[in-house]
Amino acid sequence: MTGNHVLTTPEQIRERSRAIRSVHSDFVADSGSTRSGTKSTTQPRRLSFSSKLDDEEILQRAQSAANSEKFSRLWNGDISGYDSHSEADIALCCLLAFWAGGDSSQVDRLFRQSGLVREKWDEVHYADGATYGEMTVERACTRVTDGYSS
Repeated sequence: MTGNHVLTTPEQIRERSRAIRSVHSDFVADSGSTRSGTKSTTQPRRLSFSSKLDDEEILQRAQSAANSEKFSRLWNGDISGYDSHSEADIALCCLLAFWAGGDSSQVDRLFRQSGLVREKWDEVHYADGATYGEMTVERACTRVTDGYSS
């Protein structure tokens, strides 16, 4: 963006959210998309190996697993070893997704109890109205190809 006006375009900025949503809906969005307005309505993603563990059991098992030191550091909000806070967020979400069997609602609920949670989690960061937290959880649940099974 240069900030220079293009001669054949309007000189004023005008609100056109409705038109943009219409174009997006008609030409960009997946036909199966269920998002509406500015807030995501995506159904919680569940992988085929869904966990039967409740939140407390997940925390207990994660804190006594072989990678418990990594989990505990992230759980307590320590991002050392990561280039950014966002990388630490996705790392913890991936660990939680493993234990939760890809249940995005459970991953989100647990992450909100961790030392990594911050205001950014609930801020809309995407054109479709998805929040940073929603997309982080979705990415984690998509990346995890295996889940805990007892």
